[in-house]
Amino acid sequence: MKNTIKEKCTRGETITNAWLSIPDSWTAEIIANTGFDVVTIDAQHGLATDLTTILPMLQALSGSQSVPFVRLPENNPAFVMRMLDAGAIGLICPMINTAEDTENFVRSTKYHPQGNRSLGPIRSKLVYGKDYFKVANDLTMCFAMIETPEALRNLKEIAKVPNLDGLYVGPWDLSLSLGFEKLADFKDPEFLVILKEILIVCQENNLIPGIHATSPEDARISSELGFKFITIVNDSSALVNATKEALSKFNEC
Repeated sequence: MKNTIKEKCTRGETITNAWLSIPDSWTAEIIANTGFDVVTIDAQHGLATDLTTILPMLQALSGSQSVPFVRLPENNPAFVMRMLDAGAIGLICPMINTAEDTENFVRSTKYHPQGNRSLGPIRSKLVYGKDYFKVANDLTMCFAMIETPEALRNLKEIAKVPNLDGLYVGPWDLSLSLGFEKLADFKDPEFLVILKEILIVCQENNLIPGIHATSPEDARISSELGFKFITIVNDSSALVNATKEALSKFNEC
């Protein structure tokens, strides 16, 4: 059993991620089959908030080559356990502010001796094999979101937490909390300086640098800066943009 994302990162390749905020397995299946490396279900700001909706979405993702991730609603060990038991491979944890926050998150994703995850992989055992518990610590991935001034102050300590795979920048909350007038502006020189600082810390600690881009254009800027795990589309935004474009083209005829 291999984690293709870890293999690609080892080769220095960029990982493409699609974001799911619509609580629907059909939407998840459509997006996953377009060819993204990762598809992330957003359980924080998206409308899929529990296993009733998330499980069918994870099942839909199983029919594709996309690796299933979940963005957690909070740093909650019980929710972490449920998502991993249900078949998520990667977890992105919001509002990480300290090394202690990070350690608590990471340890809840790993079985003994690396962590304190409880044993009971009800669906993961079915999907990934009966020996899942033996390989789960290497298979699963965890990203700490960097989106507050406190996280920036503690960035170097956060990055040193054992078994953390990457840092994931939340540009809206980060720019908002830092007092930027324009949020998530990938052309703002001051904001770019902060992003570069995060990239340096990732490089020094062998972490995967991730970011949530606002558009394909901003995703390209992020890639050129050095980010290797990049969210380039959100299902809700994609639906709005596609329908607006279709209507506009019709009205032009």
